[in-house]
Amino acid sequence: MKKTKEIFVVSIILLTLLFIFFWKTATLQDLFITPDINANDIMGLNYPYKNFLSECLKQKKSFLWASDIYCGYPIHAEGQGGFCYPLNVLLFRFLPTYAAFNYSVILTFFFTGFFTYLYARLLDLSKTSSLFSAIAFMFSGFFVMHVRHLNMIQTACWLPLLFYLLEKYFQTDRTIYVILTGVIFSFQILAGFPQIAYYSFLAILVYFLFGIFRKKKIVQMLLSILIVVIVGIGLSAIQWIPTYELTKLSVRDGGISKFFLTEWAYRFKDLIMFLGPFYYGNIVDATYPFPVKGGLFWENSFYFGILPLILGLFIFIFKLRKNQYLKFFLILILISLIIALHNVFSLTGIFMNILPGFKYFRIHHRILFIGVFSFCIVSGFGFEFIDKRITQRFRRGLIFLILIIIFELFKFGIKQNLTYNTGKWLSKTKTVSILKNLEKDNLFRIISLDTNQHRNCFKNSKGYLNSELYFLYREFLPLHFNMIYDIAAIGGRAGLEIKRMVDFNTFFHPNIILSNNENVAVFLPAAIKLISLMNCKYIITKNTMGGRYNINNNIIENTDFIKVSEILPNKIGLYRNDKCLPRTFIVHHAKFVLEKEKVLEIVTDKNFDTRNMMILEEGVEFNPILINNSKAIITKLENTEVSIEAKLIDDGILFLSDTYYPGWKVFVDNKEEKIYRANYLFRAVPLKKGSHVVKFIFEPLSYKIGKYISIITFLLVVLSIIGIYLKLPKKS
Repeated sequence: MKKTKEIFVVSIILLTLLFIFFWKTATLQDLFITPDINANDIMGLNYPYKNFLSECLKQKKSFLWASDIYCGYPIHAEGQGGFCYPLNVLLFRFLPTYAAFNYSVILTFFFTGFFTYLYARLLDLSKTSSLFSAIAFMFSGFFVMHVRHLNMIQTACWLPLLFYLLEKYFQTDRTIYVILTGVIFSFQILAGFPQIAYYSFLAILVYFLFGIFRKKKIVQMLLSILIVVIVGIGLSAIQWIPTYELTKLSVRDGGISKFFLTEWAYRFKDLIMFLGPFYYGNIVDATYPFPVKGGLFWENSFYFGILPLILGLFIFIFKLRKNQYLKFFLILILISLIIALHNVFSLTGIFMNILPGFKYFRIHHRILFIGVFSFCIVSGFGFEFIDKRITQRFRRGLIFLILIIIFELFKFGIKQNLTYNTGKWLSKTKTVSILKNLEKDNLFRIISLDTNQHRNCFKNSKGYLNSELYFLYREFLPLHFNMIYDIAAIGGRAGLEIKRMVDFNTFFHPNIILSNNENVAVFLPAAIKLISLMNCKYIITKNTMGGRYNINNNIIENTDFIKVSEILPNKIGLYRNDKCLPRTFIVHHAKFVLEKEKVLEIVTDKNFDTRNMMILEEGVEFNPILINNSKAIITKLENTEVSIEAKLIDDGILFLSDTYYPGWKVFVDNKEEKIYRANYLFRAVPLKKGSHVVKFIFEPLSYKIGKYISIITFLLVVLSIIGIYLKLPKKS
């Protein structure tokens, strides 16, 4: 009964603090919109992904494929949406997206503090000392600054519970805690930020080594690690198997370059931010140097208060030799620092070669969240040391220390996350209204030329001081924000970009010239051809388009771009591309090109007619006919299903400007046929003369295999837990 009351009281305290800290979003008055400097990972990734999940769950539709980004993209496989993460499934199934999003942030903070408290109590710290540690970690810079990366903190919040379960196992030798550790590790994988799950697993391994040192049972510890891995990997197979398939087709296959890996690398001088989080400036008022002189403010902010730091250092100095837990946490802190400072110590190349998984991630100082957690727990030991050495008369004064840490962390973090009125932010933009009125069938795509516009917002609003500029920026429909309004775009900004899509974009982006001095946007012929092939009918830009331009003494005709609306006078315009090709059409002339590197060169050649010609990388060639009167009409367009009615005057090929990807199947008149890769990136299906019904369905084998493995693992876990409880001795 006492334990239940304690848990209840602590929960109320933590939730009250969170309500005060996030009161506008807790009451749903506002929505989190925290921007970065060059982009906005909430509105450009996390919120659109979660909104997509919410709509799929409520409408009982598949969430495996998103048709509104990248000409179609395996969004579940990308992983950052956390579509199978239990908390996301519950919240976004039963609550409006905006409410589920706000509460998922707040609950993530609560889990962080609550599980830290439980773990500290398990280490025999007092209630007050445990609460001190919990508050310090819950409101630390890592969590406050990464609200913009919801999937990151959703993954990280489970670290204290992992440590709690492992410690219970070491104290009781009960296998059930090892199994539950595997379950929680699967939550981390499902939450959608593999890098944090990767660091957590490294911490688990160190904890097991600590267990071996304590219990001297090497075989038992190794078997326990194996159980954690099997359960964690098995339960999360529904996510990581599709992700692995996508990774092999992405630009990250084989890892990332050393240059990219060391971009924004942590420096010794960044450690000063543990003492003064605003030593170099503050992102809120745009005083933090970016990008030339500094790193990323939100990535370098791990501040957890001066008082916890002092208490932690104090207890290390006086009690390190006598306390095995302090030794363990010191080792964790040192490991975190060495990995975080890999570039300073010239260890990058070594870690890339000897540390499995290291080469797939960047900004490795994110591992410092483990060091911060360790220090927060250690500060609880320091608090406890003082608590036990003062008289009862002065003990109430310890509450003052908790108030100090609350004040410290609230002062640091309470303004770090920009919010905006929920109703206004989610209202339909003028751009969306115009597009919806122009195109009733929604069979078109857009490109938003918002280059540097977000940075201009940040600069002109002096950080977060003028949220209205960010509100107006919505009119650009920046990458992924278009998903909220069911507007399809040709671009995206995912963590795992398909290599062929990147190659395709590499061809047309250099052929778009934005001259801010002359305020014009010029599309060279290759760019016009490629965006038209992608069914890109509208361009959103602040630059003037349309007309004839002299580029390097060459006259470039852009007369096919027609201005259809001035969205914001002298700021944003909407242009129509009159050369845009339909989403699907019939081609009677196809060529076979074996070398994929030559395909884009051929497609962008001025003599190549993309409307009547096609390049295949396998299959048969088709000879041209004089008149192409064949027709194809999309009758059903959903994320994982596209139905087309086609009528051919001769044998030909159906072209669909949706991304070619494993798992797509096609049925012609209810008979499964082969999908060919067309024009480097898209889909094509050979058809005979006559009328046909063509249906594309996305049913990836990787997802099916992962789902069945997860289901089987879940059943085995349940049976194991039941078996363990049945074997427990009954109380007399």
